[in-house]
Amino acid sequence: MKVILTKDIEKIGNFGEVINVKDGYAKNFLIPSGIAVMATQGNLKQIDLVQKSRIKVEARNIKEANEIAEALNGLKLIFKVKSSPEGKMYGSITNKDIADKILSFKKIEVDRKKIDLEDSIKEIGSYDIVIKLYKDVKCTITVSVESDKKQMEEAENTESSEPSS
Repeated sequence: MKVILTKDIEKIGNFGEVINVKDGYAKNFLIPSGIAVMATQGNLKQIDLVQKSRIKVEARNIKEANEIAEALNGLKLIFKVKSSPEGKMYGSITNKDIADKILSFKKIEVDRKKIDLEDSIKEIGSYDIVIKLYKDVKCTITVSVESDKKQMEEAENTESSEPSS
C-alpha cells in the first residue's frame, strides 16, 4: 500500500515522501497514529502545498537567525562578581544569566538552551561562548567575568582593621 508520510520518521522516511508498506502496517499503525495518510491525488496535492509553505517558513527562520547572529556576533558582556583573591567566584554564571544579560543589553531574547555552555562559569576570566541560533546559524560572543573591586577593597579593609591577638 502506498502512503504519504506526515512526519519525519527515522529508518522509514521524511515528511512528504511516498513509501510503499504492507497493508497491515499502514492500516494498523501508520495511519491511526497520524504518521501517514493514504497516497491519493488529493493528499498528494495537499502535502505538496504544505511542503511549499514549510520551505517559506524555513527560509524566514534562517533569515531571522542570520539577523540575530549579525547583531550578536562579537558582543562582549561584562559580569562584575564577588570573588576570592585567588579568582574563584562566590557562585557561578549560567547560560540563563547570559541570556538575561543579552536581553537587558541588546533587547534580543535568546533561548538559554541555545547557549553552548558546557558547565557554568566559576572563575574570573574571559570566555568565548557559541550561541546556536538555528540549525547551521551560529554566533560567538565574549563573556568577561571581572572581580567587583569595591567588594575586594571592603574585604581587605575588614581584615586589616581587625585587632590582632
